[in-house]
Amino acid sequence: MLTHPKPNASLILQVDALDYAISGELNQNTTAGLEPLVFYSRKLHAAETKYSVYDRELLAVYAAIKHFRFILEGHNFTIFMDRKPLTFAFMQKLDKCSTRQNRQLDFIFQFTTDIKYIKSTENVVAELLSRINEIKTPGPIDYNEIASAQLDGNE
Repeated sequence: MLTHPKPNASLILQVDALDYAISGELNQNTTAGLEPLVFYSRKLHAAETKYSVYDRELLAVYAAIKHFRFILEGHNFTIFMDRKPLTFAFMQKLDKCSTRQNRQLDFIFQFTTDIKYIKSTENVVAELLSRINEIKTPGPIDYNEIASAQLDGNE
């Protein structure tokens, strides 16, 4: 947690989902503007990568609320996402949803029904967090190579 929520600040949860990862960013809206509180991202499991865009975005909301539950309980907050169809999910009849969607929507409804659309260009942090697969790590470290370079004085 970067900072604690201020008592009178409204909370904003921004989420995003890609083919391989989901993410969430919890902010507080203060007089100084948006202030980040905490971040969340994870890779999708193999089965989750087969979900539709709608289902992955719903999963992102569900997972972010579960992850930030200790902060969100008892607070009003707004969810911002870059998929318009999901903003209408909360107005549809639950009998048109799958069991998984029903379960996730029911959990989300316990916290908020305030979901708004945000352009992808304005959802920058959540978008970046969901791109976890694009981060490349260097290959294995060759300690012998490092030791010999130090002995030779080469960097």
